[in-house]
Amino acid sequence: MSDREQRRHPTAATRSGASKRPVKVRFEGRSPRGAAEAGAEAVADALLFFEEGMARFQAGDVPGAIQACETAVRSDPGFLDAWNNLGRLYEIAGSREDAVRAFRKAIAIRPDRPEIWFHLGNVEDSLGHDPAAVEAFREAVRLDPDLHEAWNNLANAYVQLGRIDEAVECYRRAVALAPDRWESWSNLATALLDLADVDSAIEAYRGALRIRPDAHQVWYNLALAEASRGRFEDAAEHYRRAAEMVPDDYEIWYNLGNVLLEAGRVEEAVRAFEASTDRCRDDHEVWNNLGNALARLGRNAEAIGCFETALRIRPSYDLAWNNLGSVHEETGDLEAAVASYGRAVELAPYQPTYHWSLASVLARGPEPARAVESLARALRLAPEMRTLLPGFAEFSPFLDHPDVKAPP
Repeated sequence: MSDREQRRHPTAATRSGASKRPVKVRFEGRSPRGAAEAGAEAVADALLFFEEGMARFQAGDVPGAIQACETAVRSDPGFLDAWNNLGRLYEIAGSREDAVRAFRKAIAIRPDRPEIWFHLGNVEDSLGHDPAAVEAFREAVRLDPDLHEAWNNLANAYVQLGRIDEAVECYRRAVALAPDRWESWSNLATALLDLADVDSAIEAYRGALRIRPDAHQVWYNLALAEASRGRFEDAAEHYRRAAEMVPDDYEIWYNLGNVLLEAGRVEEAVRAFEASTDRCRDDHEVWNNLGNALARLGRNAEAIGCFETALRIRPSYDLAWNNLGSVHEETGDLEAAVASYGRAVELAPYQPTYHWSLASVLARGPEPARAVESLARALRLAPEMRTLLPGFAEFSPFLDHPDVKAPP
């Protein structure tokens, strides 16, 4: 007989978004430039257009502000504040490529301004340009080592590049500079979890919760970390806290069901999975795990219905076919079990347990040759399963078969 299998939710621990200062557009004092550099009249015109742009922005007219600032930089291409604020305006408007162009123009004029590098990094990051974002954030923290937002966002960019060790160091810098920022604590914890440093991750998540006890995503991530340590009761409590805050998030209920099932609290797991299906009817894996929980309670007819629902949603879901076969086997419907196990084998021929389960049912029927064939495939894929053979009476006639017998 096959053990039913459940899917553990693969959702990675969530990261808090990049730390971004509110995008402000302001006149920061015009860079000192002589009238001879651009022409006195052009400088005066540029200043007028710039002030018009700021007035339009204050009135909520972002397109008008952009147009005025573009005119300003055409009149005076060396107008630092106009380029800088133009970048921020484009960022607000969602024109990210134009924002990059404007920030780079500003940097060409004054490369020693850390906040311009910081804003450039944010835009490059939003475009998915991770190496360029790293370059910008690194320059920002070189110029201002106390810019904790830049350390946090540099770490985020490193994570996107898979450079987790460097990300952890940057998150630690951000936390040291701004220990009251829960996002940096949470991001540090998630990076530590990526490095399998679970205990340190749990400590960092708790640090985030001391600052922001209503951060549901941190409770969720802490639950993931506790579950990875096998502390399923603690994980269940953390998922419940998250569910209190965002009761409509079906994945929280789903993961709560998983850890309750691991903890042996099967009836509670059923209720959690049902809460998940109430909120999302088309996740095949939730239906599969609800079926597993119901089968553990002996509610086989309901379990079969859940597996069949999972397969209507995802006909190629091999795990549900295998689990459906297991329940059919338990109820004595061996013909249906063979059909279900056979479908699982077709979809995932690399899974030795599927071949084993099919062989176990076939061995009790009129097709011993097929049983030997399936058993031999299971043993070729997982030779260590030979140690299980003595526990399966139905396989005893095949132990001396050349395809089953251990090689000399």
